[in-house]
Amino acid sequence: MGCHILHDARRDAAVLYCSTSDWAFGPVFTDRDDHDADERAEAFVRWLATTETWRTYEQEPFGTGPRDPRGLTEGGLAQAYLDWQAQEPAQWAREDAARWAEDEALV
Repeated sequence: MGCHILHDARRDAAVLYCSTSDWAFGPVFTDRDDHDADERAEAFVRWLATTETWRTYEQEPFGTGPRDPRGLTEGGLAQAYLDWQAQEPAQWAREDAARWAEDEALV
């Protein structure tokens, strides 16, 4: 149970949803710049898990676990999404470089 991604391949759109409450929440992710919707949603969740700005986002008074997007208020999640979009190209570049370095290390 927790936060998962629901992807509509036909429309190439994805949303976050809570498997405990069966409730979708947050932004709608679409394909962009060689990344499909579910890849972008996964990237957002990865970014939330590591961003130093996590504590600046408004959070619900109940605890959902460390860095769980379900714990952010609607406004907090909207601000996090805007901040993520601003750095998204840099995140893809970092992750691609890390994968390339791993591949080179295996050779």
